[in-house]
Amino acid sequence: MKDKIIQKAADLHFKYGIKNVTMDQLAQELGISKKTIYTYFLSKDDLVAQTVDYIFDKIQTEIDKIYSQKLNPYEELFQVKNVIKGMLANTKITPYYQLKKYYPEVAEKLEKRKFDSMMEFLEHNINKGIKKGYYKEDLDKEFIKRIYFANVRSINDEELFPPDKFDMPQLMDTFLSMFLSGISTKKGRKKMKEVIELND
Repeated sequence: MKDKIIQKAADLHFKYGIKNVTMDQLAQELGISKKTIYTYFLSKDDLVAQTVDYIFDKIQTEIDKIYSQKLNPYEELFQVKNVIKGMLANTKITPYYQLKKYYPEVAEKLEKRKFDSMMEFLEHNINKGIKKGYYKEDLDKEFIKRIYFANVRSINDEELFPPDKFDMPQLMDTFLSMFLSGISTKKGRKKMKEVIELND
């Protein structure tokens, strides 16, 4: 039952926004009493924190699967992007923006986990790209990794990119293409074009 509550909370958070989903609404959607929910969670804050962990772990599991497939570096990044796009496919609300506004402690913990995960993934990806001759050899890897992270975070800023004016999946596509073009060799840009065509 606890897993079912978390899964339904995650669905509703993406659909309506974290702040807009009440415990009464969640109980009604599940066909259970609100008292039952409080059997498993101390408060809405506790539920939100555990739901965020569930979503992060779900994404991390998918990324780990991508790691294991031994893809080229472009395929890796585009598949990771597609995992994120899939999670956001049915929402016009950026959950992280509301999380940061209404649950700052949870957002801070998530940000740390995202940073650590992304730094590890990008270190692996950049090294692979350089080894294969797709990425430039003289890249400042620490700078590149942090620039990537900072830009991904900026895309999720609803004040900078209001959802009613910008399409999130399109923003992700545009950023990733620009980022990869900047770090790629001529050989790499050719391979990137092939991967983009296969992903369209």
